Amino acid sequence: MQLTVVLAAATLAAAAAPRPAAHYVWPAPSSLKDKEASVAIKSWSDADASCSGLNVDAFLNSYKAKTGKDLPRSDIVAPSPTQVYVPNPASCSPVAPKAKRAVAPVDFKLSCAVKTKVAKAADLDGVDESYTLEVSETGAVITAPTDIGAKYALQTLSQLITKDGNVVLASIKDSPVYPYRGLMLDTSRNFFPVSDIKRTIDGLAAAKLNVFHWHIYDSQSFPIKWDTYPQLDAVKFKNADGSLKEYTKEDIKDVVAYAFARGVRVIPEFELPGHNAVFAAIDAKLVAALNHSPWDCTSGLPYCNAMPANTSVGTDNWSTSVWWGRQYCNQPPCGQLDIANNLDAAVDLVDKLVGEVGSWFEDPYLHVGHDEINPRVYGVVKDTDDHPNHRAFDQILPAFERKLVGILQKYNKKLAAWDELAWDNVPSYNKTHPKYDANAVSYNSVELIPKDSMIAVWDQFYLNENLYEQIADAGFTNVVSSHNNYWYFDCSAGVKWCTQDFERGDRDATGEYVLYPNHTWHNWTTVYNYDPRAGLSAKAAATIQGGFASLWSETIKRHNLDRFIFPRAGALAERLWSNIKKDATTEPRLNRFRQSLINEYKIASADLKFLGQEKTVYRTEWCDTNLDSPAQKTVEWGFPGQPVKSGNGSAMEGWGFMSIPNDYCKIASTYKTNDLVYTVPEVSAYDF
Repeated sequence: MQLTVVLAAATLAAAAAPRPAAHYVWPAPSSLKDKEASVAIKSWSDADASCSGLNVDAFLNSYKAKTGKDLPRSDIVAPSPTQVYVPNPASCSPVAPKAKRAVAPVDFKLSCAVKTKVAKAADLDGVDESYTLEVSETGAVITAPTDIGAKYALQTLSQLITKDGNVVLASIKDSPVYPYRGLMLDTSRNFFPVSDIKRTIDGLAAAKLNVFHWHIYDSQSFPIKWDTYPQLDAVKFKNADGSLKEYTKEDIKDVVAYAFARGVRVIPEFELPGHNAVFAAIDAKLVAALNHSPWDCTSGLPYCNAMPANTSVGTDNWSTSVWWGRQYCNQPPCGQLDIANNLDAAVDLVDKLVGEVGSWFEDPYLHVGHDEINPRVYGVVKDTDDHPNHRAFDQILPAFERKLVGILQKYNKKLAAWDELAWDNVPSYNKTHPKYDANAVSYNSVELIPKDSMIAVWDQFYLNENLYEQIADAGFTNVVSSHNNYWYFDCSAGVKWCTQDFERGDRDATGEYVLYPNHTWHNWTTVYNYDPRAGLSAKAAATIQGGFASLWSETIKRHNLDRFIFPRAGALAERLWSNIKKDATTEPRLNRFRQSLINEYKIASADLKFLGQEKTVYRTEWCDTNLDSPAQKTVEWGFPGQPVKSGNGSAMEGWGFMSIPNDYCKIASTYKTNDLVYTVPEVSAYDF
């Protein structure tokens, strides 16, 4: 879809617009008819309260942030319409000099015609988000099939307010290209309180992103207060006063309700059966390879030099090091749900987790993880075998998947999972294929998984877009993308594993941001320019329902959360809502949207030139209390938050192979996580 802009003659009742209406709106609407005029407003009215409860606060807060004044209501309505939207209006904002106006300010009338009001959060899946917005010199008329579309219309209207408080006149007809548009936030490696999550949801809603994917627990922590298993308190992080960092049932329901009021779905991720070290707090038998140390041994001496040389794949041969041998997990602490030796106990735990904690989330989908499951943990691959047979899981995972599918059906949940669950005999398993991946192991579960399951694609190191084709060929019809080369928001100067060779460090001749090798930042242009359907067959393209950014939090604390999400989430939003190509207006429009995030939502957004540079490399909060644990000793390469120096003091460049083990957590001794807090940003003057 390409934005359609039509110019219309200005009406006599309004002043000339300072610039085209299309410059004000983010993400770009499907169709915009520019009236080339603006009107000064002195008050607002909604005589029949038709817009009550939708998103009027976005309009009012935008006016106040730009003028420093409240916009009074002129009509008398009892009771006054309840507003539910923006919780943090700016108390002070730069006030532009008043321009001379040829037309007296008007009372701006709002009118909303909505056919259907969405009753509950579960109904947001597949909801009609379209709307029309007619802005004239007397007011705004909104028409939408659902109240979700009407909320978006009022959000758009809020953007049409100029920096001096005029409203730009236009006719807009709008709907999204992709129905699924979101952000994943990991709250397990580092904890973020409900206030941070709500502020993030405010920003998603402002950008018309409609999914908050909550990666709520992992091997590092289980930040959920689950009364059935109080033992899990032992694997929660703590505040400075010693209290537990956790989300109660009431907290979770509050987040779900808060998001629903803004048209945002909350899809929880219950990571299974990998990354499950936390469940050993309940019963050690539930977890295999708990706290295996050294946890990686991907290469280097002295831990890995006893294994035979890697000779299986062409140039992947570095002396006596072994690429994958003896690796039990991708980060400490190790541990996977023991579905090989204690299947019944594991399934019973999962049944309780889905039935109890899962019921606190209203969305029909429940994401069940399934990334990076290691067969070595279950004893079906030898430590000395660097290239396991890709059928190693044949007798293990299918038994678990059958039970899991039944549990989800029992509790009326639809399955969502990472793309590994949909792999089977893809080209990476063919040793003669140029994209052969020696470490890939099929889960042998493709035929057991409902074909309408949501498959979240991330792992495209080797297959790239071919992976979409393979998943489509396997019969799956509901694919969402979070391509790690483009939409992983944790990629930064401290995250070498997601480094891309094409990223160099500044703008190139065309004005694109690119980054220096080994110092990766998926800048806003990288995010914006990726179209997941580009280059695909019609069959594969039809399966893609949208996408989401992923923010894994190994290197993220409260103080830098906002700047790692915004404004890049805005860039993602226009890709998924509008699906248009970047042009000369894109950057100034995005920058104005960034200013609105700061002034109207108190979001500490980065500027567009920010390239992810942080003063230090941060670690998961697990490191705060495991500085001297053997489990954190590593000779790993390219791991998120990798230290700047190797164990012997030399710089870690290239692949970063080392001969002396590092202390993975050592750098965590240089800061205190609880001292790193969110700070309300200073106001930012609007450009126009």
